[in-house]
Amino acid sequence: MRLDLRVGTIAAAAGLCLPMVAYGQRPVVEGMSQRLTVACGTEGAKVQGMGNTVTLTGTCATVLVEGSDNTVHIATLGKLTVAGMNNKVYWTAGIDGAAPKITKEGIGNTVAKQTPADAEAPVARPQTTTPSTAAPSSGGGTATATASSPKSTATASAKPGSPTLAAGNGSSKVAMTAGGDGPSVSATRTAPKTTPTARTASTPTAATGVGTPILVPINQQVKTMDCEGRAVSVQGNANRLTLKGRCGPITVGGNENILDVGSTTRIDTSGNRNVVRYRELVDDKAPVVTSGGTGNRVSKAEPQ
Repeated sequence: MRLDLRVGTIAAAAGLCLPMVAYGQRPVVEGMSQRLTVACGTEGAKVQGMGNTVTLTGTCATVLVEGSDNTVHIATLGKLTVAGMNNKVYWTAGIDGAAPKITKEGIGNTVAKQTPADAEAPVARPQTTTPSTAAPSSGGGTATATASSPKSTATASAKPGSPTLAAGNGSSKVAMTAGGDGPSVSATRTAPKTTPTARTASTPTAATGVGTPILVPINQQVKTMDCEGRAVSVQGNANRLTLKGRCGPITVGGNENILDVGSTTRIDTSGNRNVVRYRELVDDKAPVVTSGGTGNRVSKAEPQ
């Protein structure tokens, strides 16, 4: 028998300490926009909800990440399954030095190995310009100078017959004057001009949907919504949703939801006992269906 220990918004806001996790338990993080540090139980941990930042300490045998826009840091990982949408998961080490087993489902999820050093961005050192001068010759009063940067070097000279000369390469500039009082040298470095880069509007694709996704993180809602090409993420439970028109990819991470969909190209049911019915095909093709849960049903609705 599996017993989950659920860590919600109330516990995080009150600053309560998590109890010890007994055998057969695993903590479950739910809610929205939380920042938590949680110790993995004997069966690992589960992260749901939306917009949470979670650090999992200890040895995590199995971690399941659902919901959307969560960021999860795992100290030691054995097995990972990432469902839902736009979740980011980072792990530091595998159990006993072995590489963890990773399964990615859903849409827009990323998994990467990250050590503390990975988070430190190198400090950029500014380029410097060092002018140098050579002593004038005894006969002609000729001056030479060099300006250098890490990527380029410029050298020029001046003499009484050609009293002034300037040379440059990139942002390094050198100017010399040879007159009756002897040669003089100056070197300057100017900031390069930058050309604004024109931004091009990204073209939405069928893999991500159009515009701001439709998010349903709460329970027992009865709603009718127009998709208008947007992706849909349902993380609540026992919702009854009618999604009109063409939808982007649909992710159902909660349990016992019923969705009536106009049309879509992809349906991911990572929760349990969800029912999804679609009414139309897209380009004469049925949607791609993946399921990470149990008891889910996806089918085409019969014409009325």
